[in-house]
Amino acid sequence: MKMKKIMSIVLAAVLSLGVLTGCGQAGDGSGEKDGSQDTGGAKGRYLEEDIALPEKTSVYGMTRLEDGTLRIAAQDQEGRSAVWELSKGGDTWEKVYDLPEEWRQTDTFYVTHVCLSPKGDAFAATSQTLEQEQQTDGEMLEAPQMEEHFYHLDGEGNATEVPIKTDGYLYFLRYTEDGELLAQFQGMPVSSVDMKTGELTDKASGLQDITFFGVAKDLLYVVDYEGQIHSFDVETGDPLPKDEGLIEAVSQSGVSLDLHSLQTLSMLFAGGKEEGEIFFCTSKGLYRHMKDGDVSELVVDGSLTSLGSPDMGLVSLEATEDGEFYLLGVDSQSDKLLHYTYSKDTATVPGTEVKAWSLYENSELRQNISQYQKENPDVYVDLEVAVTEENGVTTSDALKNLSTEIMAGNGPDMMLLDGLPVESYVEKGMLEDLADVANGGEDLFTNISAGLEQDGKICGIPLRFALPIVEADTGSLDKIQDLQSLADTAEELKGTDPDKYIYSPYYDGAMLASLLYDACAAAWVREDGSIDSALLREFYTQLARIWDPEKHIDMEVEYAQIAESGSYRGYVGSLGGGVLQMYCDKFLLNFGALWSVSEFSELATTMTDKEGIGYKPLTGQAADVFVPKMIAGINSRSAAKEEAKKFVQFLLTEEAQIADQAGGLPVSEKALRAQIGRIEGSTIGSGMANDPDSYVEMTIKKPSPEAADQFIACIQQADTPALTNEIIRDAVLSQARECLDGKITPEAAAQAVTDKVDLYLAE
Repeated sequence: MKMKKIMSIVLAAVLSLGVLTGCGQAGDGSGEKDGSQDTGGAKGRYLEEDIALPEKTSVYGMTRLEDGTLRIAAQDQEGRSAVWELSKGGDTWEKVYDLPEEWRQTDTFYVTHVCLSPKGDAFAATSQTLEQEQQTDGEMLEAPQMEEHFYHLDGEGNATEVPIKTDGYLYFLRYTEDGELLAQFQGMPVSSVDMKTGELTDKASGLQDITFFGVAKDLLYVVDYEGQIHSFDVETGDPLPKDEGLIEAVSQSGVSLDLHSLQTLSMLFAGGKEEGEIFFCTSKGLYRHMKDGDVSELVVDGSLTSLGSPDMGLVSLEATEDGEFYLLGVDSQSDKLLHYTYSKDTATVPGTEVKAWSLYENSELRQNISQYQKENPDVYVDLEVAVTEENGVTTSDALKNLSTEIMAGNGPDMMLLDGLPVESYVEKGMLEDLADVANGGEDLFTNISAGLEQDGKICGIPLRFALPIVEADTGSLDKIQDLQSLADTAEELKGTDPDKYIYSPYYDGAMLASLLYDACAAAWVREDGSIDSALLREFYTQLARIWDPEKHIDMEVEYAQIAESGSYRGYVGSLGGGVLQMYCDKFLLNFGALWSVSEFSELATTMTDKEGIGYKPLTGQAADVFVPKMIAGINSRSAAKEEAKKFVQFLLTEEAQIADQAGGLPVSEKALRAQIGRIEGSTIGSGMANDPDSYVEMTIKKPSPEAADQFIACIQQADTPALTNEIIRDAVLSQARECLDGKITPEAAAQAVTDKVDLYLAE
């Protein structure tokens, strides 16, 4: 596949219309516009369909020729690149020409960019690794260097080198409607490229602090580092007055214009057929805007299509003369060509609504909602996120508000129960029994999906999960049977090698406790919901034995702020960071929860490359533990229970489960194996900015079938759900910091937690 320079694709997906108008009609085949607001029973909405790309190709870019033909440039799995065009019927691809055979991708040669002109020609950039000079002993004198070359391709694919002279790396390319190529090089303004001389001419009046740019007919839009949108005349490069209506529309939508990738953009532009008509697309949707107009019209609602999925990155947008749109995008699985057409018979607003609720933001759920609504255009899944960085709501307030709403009959239809007091909700009859759903899916790890069974009922289904794991040399691994023996082993290893750590030296007491919390907490809770103070005291006691204050590096992290925001779950409790350190011989032990297939691939690579290192499920104070994640529940008082149940059933399908935003392992074995099968070789690295000696690196290998089987066998024996109550977790971790800092004893820490939990249960 071609070299995709994706740093990350993190796109928001909550629609906030503000001053924007509703889902108006941008085109129905006649070219007429209808900007009216939705009314009851109104018909007419844009629908999304996937257009299959040439088989097993990865796409560089897309354009529409002057006659309306859609073209793409793509590379196949053999590393060969070609230009294709879509048939008039829109169902088959025909190859126009191959790019030069000598451009076939190798380990040292890449075609990095191919930009297609509406005139039929194209521009390409290649990059190759220069040979390194060597000393007589075979050591390299310097790091590998990359060299770029640039070419103009005529309509038949004949290449002529363009002598561009610049030290800056090529970022983005766009052709204008008149066939002029605009380029953005690192540290330079947007420039016009002379195909004969390679001369670069400033097209944005010296504006160099550029994130990205876009073109819509005779308008050039440039986004700077601060997210400000600047307008220029595309022919002269002269600045134009700010389009305040466009700027306000983007601001009101809430989309971020940050650069997240060197392949994808957060905003795309396309020109319309009317004078001054502009279309722009973000994760919030596709909008129509008239130059210098006051408002922008929402044409395609991102919350009802793939645009709103956090997995979708935007590459290129084309608008047709008859009001249709083509969007080239990329997600974690493949490139996508999406086609938007107006359906006059589809309800403007979906007739069925399912209200979903989550304590914190959840990227997998966002992606799944986009998938579900695409397949069920008459259903709208409205997701409420209770605790965000913007709303200032605390975890405890969010839980109180939810309980009040449910008891009053106004609660959500479907909920993610992560962090909620599920036992209390079950006792009060607030949750529907989903035993038929939990046991009814195909290829599910039923020990996980049905693992929250209580008194014959299953009121919560984990859609994802994590597995507590311990990694060590095989001699130490054999000794670790529970929390106490883990502490024994840690004490034995302390000081055996001054250059190695037991765990990350940047972790404070709360962070260390989070690594072991999931393997222990299930043992603490009595039948009445209270905490066994003696077992909790033992947890703090053994934790103190593992704690190594001599090697702790204080990062001055305010735990109270982190815990209250809920963001600490994103970087502590995970096994992942330690795997790389074990691989590079920096750690003596590694323990925590394994959350993703990418973490498993690192573990499997270590087992392949490093003799004498192994892993197994971590037994703490509880055995055979799994960490439930994305626990789906349905409000027993909901008026939309059947539709909510259909949505949950969809969330258990392979199609939904294969989504991978690193938020947990899929509960579908088939989806898990498919995720493992998609792993490709890559190199990862990590280090502290102020410590060059801390840098470590690993080259990931594709896990073998035997490695996958071994991992799945570990999953299949897990039958004890970890404690998910967020109130208890916060209390335990905050006291761990005080305890390991020596400010309180294990006895006092355990008592403080039990007092808080008893008070919470009494409310």
